Amino acid sequence: MNTTDRNRMQVARRPIGMRHRMMLMTTIALVGLATAMTACGSDSDEAATTDTGAPTTVEPATTDTGGPITVDQLIERSADTPIAVQGFLHADGNATRLCAAVLESYPPQCGEPAVELVGLDLASVTGTTTDQGITWKEGAVLNLERAADGRFTVVDVEAGFQVEVTLGLYSGVPDPAWTLTAAQANELAAALAGLTRIEGPAPTGGLGYHGFTISSPDGTLVAYEGTVVSADSEPPYVLDDPDRTIERLLLDTARPHVTIEEIQIVTDALGG
Repeated sequence: MNTTDRNRMQVARRPIGMRHRMMLMTTIALVGLATAMTACGSDSDEAATTDTGAPTTVEPATTDTGGPITVDQLIERSADTPIAVQGFLHADGNATRLCAAVLESYPPQCGEPAVELVGLDLASVTGTTTDQGITWKEGAVLNLERAADGRFTVVDVEAGFQVEVTLGLYSGVPDPAWTLTAAQANELAAALAGLTRIEGPAPTGGLGYHGFTISSPDGTLVAYEGTVVSADSEPPYVLDDPDRTIERLLLDTARPHVTIEEIQIVTDALGG
């Protein structure tokens, strides 16, 4: 067995369930600050190696009342109303399914029980990985409604995860806030992945413009004065963004949600 084959076998046996969801904070892993859920792929065109070991069950993201249910619970459920369900999303060109378990091959395979999905645009799902004709995501949360023939219609994507942005401008009144689209969240993730960690204190804001706050279930980041700061980690860490790429990107996402005057205030603060 050559080195490439050995590496492929190691990937096939890596417990997928131990990886975090590929969301906003995943990109921070690329600068050594969190754990990424980036699949370790191969450029080889060889057929994937299948592991016949026991599957890894995908657990709900939250056990609180109102959190997503499992695929097993969905199948047992008698009601037809939409509900948030978490599982392993797997699309192979023939069918798109939400699976209760992950078979730890590479690319990973869908473990039973599973339900077939109708009406899902994979481009609307953040954090997917595609290799060898397979697209997948661990921990996907979808709002599903029972359709015909045992299939389920996708009525909402990423029901359990959103990236919200708040533009810091005011004191004593609410600041403008909005939710990023899937495409915007992916663009933000890619931009964050290009930043590097630096030492030193984070800048602090005063009156007027004082940065963008990025909030997700995985954590909070603040982009201000050419830095991106982890607001809720201990100790906080700082990413260097001398061109203020993140602030400019978030300003572009803000345009449908804020006034022309507010856009101008931030534009002036960023140097035009």
